[in-house]
Amino acid sequence: MDYTKKIILALDSKELNENISLIDELVPPIEIVKIGPISFLPNSTKIIEKIKSTNCSVMFDFKFFDIPNTILESLDFLFDIKTKIFTIHCLSGPSLISSVVNRLKDLEHEYSQPRPEVFGVSILTSFDKQELNSIGLTGSIEDNVLRLVEGSINAGIDGIVCSGHEVESIRRNFSDKIKILVPGVRFDSKDNDQKRVITPKKAFELGADYIVLGRTLTESVNKKQRIDDIIKSLK
Repeated sequence: MDYTKKIILALDSKELNENISLIDELVPPIEIVKIGPISFLPNSTKIIEKIKSTNCSVMFDFKFFDIPNTILESLDFLFDIKTKIFTIHCLSGPSLISSVVNRLKDLEHEYSQPRPEVFGVSILTSFDKQELNSIGLTGSIEDNVLRLVEGSINAGIDGIVCSGHEVESIRRNFSDKIKILVPGVRFDSKDNDQKRVITPKKAFELGADYIVLGRTLTESVNKKQRIDDIIKSLK
């Protein structure tokens, strides 16, 4: 397996120069970069220009959760930045997910380019059971994730975003009906704000299709060596 096509680099700094430096240093070998509110909102035009100057594609990670019209009217933009993966929240419901997938299929023909894959965010990796129960969701994290995954698959979603702790259960229950993307990946164990974390090797062994590397890579002094070490650990 060519893991460079499966590893996503998180651009999570509000400082444009830091994000540009990461792209210059790590693309290639990495081929997909994740942009979210922190990196995108202060520097949207310039960071898009930088991404367009490379051959990398984008995971546009805004976890959309809104009324259908608002989301459907926001999708054209994704075709302008070579978006490979677009995230919405599974809690937005099967009806919305189905509408988004169908709209992207229409836009695929209109723009004559592949549509972004729609990945649904299940339960955030910052959540533990106590946090889950505090917002009124009963049962275990795994139960809630599986319920969201089932509804999203029925709605035609392409993939799911979940912690590494749920990958094995999703594969066991839904086989290859869904792609799996795992954030909260750590090459070593350090305290952080994500409670359900996993190593890159373990994530792929359990059945992940993609992993997102953030601080475990971007905070390294020698980032080239770090990504080389991570890729070697996967073989």
